[in-house]
Amino acid sequence: MNGSVAVVLGAGMGGRAVAKALGATHLVIVVDRCEDLAQAAADVVGGEAVVVDLLDVNEVIRFRDDVIARHGRVDAVVHLVGGWQGSKTVDLTALEAWNSIAPGVFGTVRTTSVTFRDALVASGGSYVMVSSTSSAKPTAGNVAYATAKAAAETWVGGLANSFKDTQARAAIVAVMALVDESMRASDPDKAFKGYSDTSDLAAAIRGIVDGDVPNGTRMDLTEA
Repeated sequence: MNGSVAVVLGAGMGGRAVAKALGATHLVIVVDRCEDLAQAAADVVGGEAVVVDLLDVNEVIRFRDDVIARHGRVDAVVHLVGGWQGSKTVDLTALEAWNSIAPGVFGTVRTTSVTFRDALVASGGSYVMVSSTSSAKPTAGNVAYATAKAAAETWVGGLANSFKDTQARAAIVAVMALVDESMRASDPDKAFKGYSDTSDLAAAIRGIVDGDVPNGTRMDLTEA
């Protein structure tokens, strides 16, 4: 570890894999609304676990200030906050789905990117958002989710543009769906076609954070 600090937003299976991968080169701070999930992910790499309401920008600012006060910097922010809800078609169920998932999928991208932007410029760091291939392929059943992800990608594109003439970068990694060893073990006959393994997601994100991927990169893991 070289003193670098990575903030991983979301402690689901993707967040756990990313925290483990980044733990080799960073102090990892895992954020989740569930303290137990955050702690479990952090414990694997000797990191820190924090519960933060990511929709409350003032709370996010306090969190950022605490991290910088204690560690002096933030080198990476990885956004894996989400949730999925489908709809019957483009009807009232689509509006219900939007109201349910847009705050987590899109709202938390806005608050965290705005809050951590200057810290990432100062460190020459990375903001990485995990997105969905559905953002470019909306259907009647996923219209709310696809729209929220597309909006979040647009926002991250604007963040990347704001990083021009700096050493910071914003990048997007898109997947159709994720799978890990426990899922494969529980359903050994399923092919999981089109799924991306969490270890591959983690490797891709570590490559962005620790490598020289250009600002504004969008990486589609289903094409890897």
